[in-house]
Amino acid sequence: MSEGPHVLFWGPEGPVSGLYRERLPDGWRLSTLRDRDDEEGKLRLLPDVDVVVHTDNTPLTRAHLDAARRLRLVHRQGVGLDAVDQDELRARGVALAVCTAGTAESVAEHTVLLALAAGRHLVRLHDDVARQGRWPKWDYRSTSVGLAGSTVGLVGFGRIGQAVARAVLALGSDVLVHRRRGGPLGAEWAGRPVRAAASLDELFAAADVVSLHCPLLPENRGMVDARRLGLMREHAVFVNTARGGLVVQDDLVAALRAGRPAAAGLDVFAQEPVAADDPLLCLPNVVVTPHCAAGTRTTSVQKAQAVLDNIGRFWAGEPVEDRVV
Repeated sequence: MSEGPHVLFWGPEGPVSGLYRERLPDGWRLSTLRDRDDEEGKLRLLPDVDVVVHTDNTPLTRAHLDAARRLRLVHRQGVGLDAVDQDELRARGVALAVCTAGTAESVAEHTVLLALAAGRHLVRLHDDVARQGRWPKWDYRSTSVGLAGSTVGLVGFGRIGQAVARAVLALGSDVLVHRRRGGPLGAEWAGRPVRAAASLDELFAAADVVSLHCPLLPENRGMVDARRLGLMREHAVFVNTARGGLVVQDDLVAALRAGRPAAAGLDVFAQEPVAADDPLLCLPNVVVTPHCAAGTRTTSVQKAQAVLDNIGRFWAGEPVEDRVV
């Protein structure tokens, strides 16, 4: 039996790492961290590691790479790359791949969940009934925003944005798209209520729901600021399942306090984990989740198997799927 790679799961032992351990091929070795902030543990493990499975936004720094003398592959469990220095990996001859399995469908589901939960006051209704002893059957109807008959603005139209479009079209929405690259949206969308916005400002001004689905890049950091939020309709809902750095968070807090947008559903933040005193957590018109949009049991199983299969291809010298570097 040939010796397989030593794989470091870039997170603590738990249910997700357990999925990898259950599926680990014979002859491979899997290590995990004591916790994500255990720098001493990382530096102790890294010299003997061939592959890092990078699981979240905890950065893989130059100090880590200096310690990882045997490292040959970094494999993201997801698709975001802002916590990984691609140029540094390229300079060191370390390969980088992402995992697209399951991400688009799960994030699309979570996007719809947040849009409806925020737009239809789910948390406040639950609290009124279950904790306050109220029965507000009529109180929120005039301010609730659903998806049927609404225009959903999608900032970014890659795999995830298109999965969201399919979901909201099925619920009766029109779709307005903004993306960096121009040109036709594709044959799938012809004859359907999907069109491209002439500008990002047009999308923010015209949509009932604005949802972000683009990567965090130097040129779009903070693109959702006070001016752009001020373009939104008074009843509109803002959703972010992409990256917190796309938004000037202080501006979003001020805008939500002023009621434009009327509500927000957020899975990502400027700082993660969110501080207990973050003002976003005190706003009654905000629904928050802990950067878990892609995190379902089904998706986790798909990802664990897809990542291990891709590592196996790399180790055997075969072409690697979704390779970035």
